[in-house]
Amino acid sequence: MNPFSIRRALPKVLAASLLVSMPALADWVGELRVKSAPVPGQKAPSETKGKMYGRTGMLRMDLSPAEVPGGMSIIFDWQKRTGTTLFHQKKAATVRSLDELPVKIPGECSGTGQDFDACFTAQGYKKTGSAKVNGHPTDIYEGVPPGAEGSIQKQKVWRPTDLPEVAYVRSHTYDMAGKLQSEIDVLNIQTGAQPATVFTVPADYDELDSAAGAGNVLQSFKPEDFKGKTPQQIQEMIRQRMSQQQGKPPAPTPAPAPAPKK
Repeated sequence: MNPFSIRRALPKVLAASLLVSMPALADWVGELRVKSAPVPGQKAPSETKGKMYGRTGMLRMDLSPAEVPGGMSIIFDWQKRTGTTLFHQKKAATVRSLDELPVKIPGECSGTGQDFDACFTAQGYKKTGSAKVNGHPTDIYEGVPPGAEGSIQKQKVWRPTDLPEVAYVRSHTYDMAGKLQSEIDVLNIQTGAQPATVFTVPADYDELDSAAGAGNVLQSFKPEDFKGKTPQQIQEMIRQRMSQQQGKPPAPTPAPAPAPKK
């Protein structure tokens, strides 16, 4: 699946990740669990598992959603002001400036000496209670990140008071109707030095301009090209056109599995 179709398939997961992406204050690693409300046509919520890594001024999320064969990773670097998405099966990376994202992180939240309680307050969150969550005592903050007004009603974050280097161990994001859209839990957190390779793009990954590529591909089609085609056929058309624009022959599409006999 190409980066354009991935952005269409995973809006809730990626949006929830962006809303709570804050620079770490020290090295740590934890297990990541993300649940998203079902999309139209889907009966049950989707659940994605992975890992989250922190390093001073950086954050990495590893996810394995069903829509992305081989899994994906998102690396935030607040010193370079970049967000990098790695698509592991394709060995491809897309890089985007954090300053171009609709969700804005105030400057006082990206300093190496920043404490997260002050950062949440700077973003307009209010402390609404406390609870023990995922094995940690936490303060609960509720609010809307700058730039997300009009797209979500609120976000609820559980900030661990015993882990100053970790921003949250749980977050809930609610849509404008007040319905829970996504849940992120960080479990089994361990503090300590993490390999530098975790926060860098592998040397054998190709860097793609996903935004420009997708735009050019869509502009190359005519409305009649999509008539009478299924979503799968349209996706395959886009995939092949992107491969042609990148100067690479498209990889063969696996044959669908035979239908079970009745």
